[in-house]
Amino acid sequence: MRAKILRLLKVYEEEISLLLWTTVLLFIIRSAGIILNNYAETTFLKRYGVEYLPVVNMLNAVATSLIIGALTVFMGRISGARLLSYIFVFSGISVTLIRQLIPLDFDILYPLLFMLKSQFELLHTLLFWNMCNDLFNTRQSKRLFPLLTAGGLIGLILGSVGTPYFAKTFALDNLLYVYFAICLMGFVFVHAMGQSYSTLVYPQKPHMPGKEKSPMIQQFKDVYPLVKDSMLIKIVLVLTFMPNVVIPIMNYQFNYAVNDQFSSEAAMIEFFGYFRGGLNVISLFILLFVGRIYGRWGLPVALMFHPFNYMIAFFAFLFRFDVFSAAYARMSTTVIRTTINLPANNILIGLFPESYRNMIRPFLRGTVVRIALFTGSSLILLSEPLFHPKYLTLVALPFVLAWMAAPIVLKSKYAMILRDLISKNLLDIKSLDTKELRQVFKQDKILSDLETSFLAARGKDAIWYGKLLKKLFPEKLDALILQNLREQDEATQALLIKMLSPETQASSAKELVKYLDPQKPKLIITILSLICQHKVEAIQETALTPYLDSPNPMVRGAAGACLYSINPELYGPTMKTWLKSPQRDQLQSGIISVGLSQDKEYVVPLLAILSEKNNAPLIPDVIIALSRLRANALNKVISPYLSHEKQQIRTAALNALEINDDLSMRKAISLLGDIDDTVHDLAKEKIREAPYQNHKVLVESLGLPSTKTRRGLFELLETLDIKEFDVLMFAKENLNKCYTFLAMGENLNELPQGRIKDLVIEHLFQKKERVLENIIRVLAIHDGTGRMKTAWRGIFSTDTRQKANSIELLSDILDRKTFNALLPLLESPSPALALAEGKNLVKLPVLDPEYKAVFANLLTSEDWVDVLMGLSLIHEYPALYEASERLNELKNSTNKILSKEAQMIFDNSNGNSTHSETIKSAAISTGEKILLLKGIEIFSGLGPSELAAIASVTEELDFDEDRTVIKQNDVGETLFLIIRGSVQVIMEDAEGKEVLLNSIEAGGAFGEMALIDDSPRSATIRTVEPCRFLILHKQEFKDIAMEFPRVTLQICSVLSQRLRDIQGKSQTE
Repeated sequence: MRAKILRLLKVYEEEISLLLWTTVLLFIIRSAGIILNNYAETTFLKRYGVEYLPVVNMLNAVATSLIIGALTVFMGRISGARLLSYIFVFSGISVTLIRQLIPLDFDILYPLLFMLKSQFELLHTLLFWNMCNDLFNTRQSKRLFPLLTAGGLIGLILGSVGTPYFAKTFALDNLLYVYFAICLMGFVFVHAMGQSYSTLVYPQKPHMPGKEKSPMIQQFKDVYPLVKDSMLIKIVLVLTFMPNVVIPIMNYQFNYAVNDQFSSEAAMIEFFGYFRGGLNVISLFILLFVGRIYGRWGLPVALMFHPFNYMIAFFAFLFRFDVFSAAYARMSTTVIRTTINLPANNILIGLFPESYRNMIRPFLRGTVVRIALFTGSSLILLSEPLFHPKYLTLVALPFVLAWMAAPIVLKSKYAMILRDLISKNLLDIKSLDTKELRQVFKQDKILSDLETSFLAARGKDAIWYGKLLKKLFPEKLDALILQNLREQDEATQALLIKMLSPETQASSAKELVKYLDPQKPKLIITILSLICQHKVEAIQETALTPYLDSPNPMVRGAAGACLYSINPELYGPTMKTWLKSPQRDQLQSGIISVGLSQDKEYVVPLLAILSEKNNAPLIPDVIIALSRLRANALNKVISPYLSHEKQQIRTAALNALEINDDLSMRKAISLLGDIDDTVHDLAKEKIREAPYQNHKVLVESLGLPSTKTRRGLFELLETLDIKEFDVLMFAKENLNKCYTFLAMGENLNELPQGRIKDLVIEHLFQKKERVLENIIRVLAIHDGTGRMKTAWRGIFSTDTRQKANSIELLSDILDRKTFNALLPLLESPSPALALAEGKNLVKLPVLDPEYKAVFANLLTSEDWVDVLMGLSLIHEYPALYEASERLNELKNSTNKILSKEAQMIFDNSNGNSTHSETIKSAAISTGEKILLLKGIEIFSGLGPSELAAIASVTEELDFDEDRTVIKQNDVGETLFLIIRGSVQVIMEDAEGKEVLLNSIEAGGAFGEMALIDDSPRSATIRTVEPCRFLILHKQEFKDIAMEFPRVTLQICSVLSQRLRDIQGKSQTE
């Protein structure tokens, strides 16, 4: 049930807590605001007088301007949530002081309170939504903000309906105490929220000097050139100015009518409470069940509804000046503004590029709105001694007519305006979704102009218009492409044909055959591929057979596939002959033809071709063919080619990769670090457009060492708008992993002494360290202040003082819960103590004393090294072995190392290794290889993960007695580790005589410097008895070193120490 509700609301499990906190906070803000609003309006009208409303509105506008300016300065220095908590306290105390002064009969208190309720509501709302924009990213906002708004509307409904009840229960003036209590609740709630989400609610921001607000004259100077050149900005200016002139006029008429209707304060506050409660019920219904309904008429028409309704409301006041007209005016304007006008206005402003919007919006919301409000209030003041407020309708009428004229002009000039924006590259299409784009372009004249522009465009411009038309009017595009095709160059023709809808591709295939031109191979391949894809039967064989003799193998292949779709019995043998041909160009034709055939029987021969080493140049074509045939387990097939040395092969594999889970996403992420920019860009695009998204994987990957990968991830994260919430969720989950690794290691510590056991425990503890470092590193990367980066540098330092200072810095940066969970992992002297301290902070895994849970966790891990460690434990502790489905799966694993280890376990358990000869020739386990590698100086400081990677590329080699393994002065590229037997180290002197220098027994190694440089071998190595060696080649080692930078760092450390030793000896001599 819970899962169904979450799916219905489109809320993820990890978002619930934060969503509930913010929803309740908005509920508090709205309920407090509406109670104060109902009281302030009632007492102002009844105790001060409606005639003073215009003056108060003018003063209110000035106060708003000053307060917003001051708020901008404070917000640059203090977090929005902290400011919100301060405002809660200030507003509650201010209102309480006013309540204390009411018995003294100071009339000035009521206009003051009327202004304060507007300012407090503005500050609370502004700071709340500013905080929410920090807490939630854009994608979350689209899903969650309607739910937040619904919580606020419920607060408005209950606050409004509750106002008359509270007034009767506590007395009217004591509503101010109710407001104080709710504000106090808001302060406590923000503080509690900060305790739970300290880093989110009170983010550490780099100190930036407050941006000075441009004076009004400067804003005019900045915007004037835009107004002069752009018809759209002129229209937007009118659409902003005129409504804000008439709004104070209608508000004045509303309040005047309500004041006349209700003679007592009790009756008036009851009306305000129930009327506004009902109005907000309607708003909630619209929000939850109706949504935006402006899309069906087109943007210019949608913008006409609001001024037209204002005219109706004003005439209602003119002919019937009473509370019913007032109720209609307020309710209808609110509904139309919410459902039609605001969304349409946002789209209109959204047409401009971001740089224009950043300049226009402050000017409109600041300068234009203030001047308009002053104008409206001044008109009321001037008219007040002259006539009754109902005649203000005649004063407002010219402004309403001018307001109505703006969308009419917009409709008549709409096509020209959009064409002008497009021609100047000023139309910000990216900021609008498809639904909003269709709303923008919903006009026959616009479509006509777009069609004309597309038909006149060539090359890249034609593609651009084609993509726009496909997004807006896909039903019109096909005919236009066929009409425009002949005038384009070959590359553009090919791209436009691919943009045709599948239905038109099939129905127009016969017509497209006319464009086949032997001089245009790209176009031929595109058209023939289309014919194959749709199995077009109307095409005559005679039109296609000449292309079977084309010198271009890709054209031949496409033609063969087309003919196969027409007559498989006749042309199937031709394709099979191509597939078996020893000639590469014939084979390429076969690969392309079967890939286009849509016949899955060719998957097996394609896989066979892929496995042949001499077919490397054809690998991209094979991968494309397998992708077209939708081969099973394609990701597994192409996985090795994602790291191929040739860029064309990596590109083909990446194109074929289906990002459908975390593993495939990580593979795409790894290619963000590709040396080739084409592959890097393709990987970024694949991840961005993938239907499967997991932001946690992206955030986690920020800890990867590759600078290019991180740069690509940052670009992606900026597009996907991942906020600090995602980072903290990543930190929380990975902290649990750290404690799990510690608990698993401590559990295994109870096993009897063994070298493999120690290796596995070391692996688990080192994984804990890596995950911990990754947490802090990701937090540091996301932190804008630089303080986390400073802490990260010192946390893992060997200098205890520096580490202590960094931990202290962390305590100041992180929220309490996160820091408390981190502290035992950073400071505890032993894993056991860290677990004891952490058990009250995180949920520790339940592990059994028989080690089954740890063993199962290792064998089922996604990390192959974990699985290897689990299998290695069986070699040392056979009692752990139990025949299981998982071991059967591992025996058939695509990971050759794991399958080999599992097979060795099965052989041993079945008694296949009891014969002495079998034991003598048996391969050693990877765990034993790791232990051998660990005994070599250059590898001694590496962890099990790095050693496992090195061990995975080693080979075993046997030598008979008295055989030369390496010869002095030969150039070597191999490291040898002795598994069994012994060797002699021999050097030839100047006269060619052999001098025995040393002997090396089993467990020793030689030739390690060959992995680092190309110097000749310094001595000869000869076997004393039959020997088995573990060998590591230079190229495989280089590949491992590139993947694991710690390997290179360890070698540098060893060589540095050797230099110091040599230097020390030379100084003593």
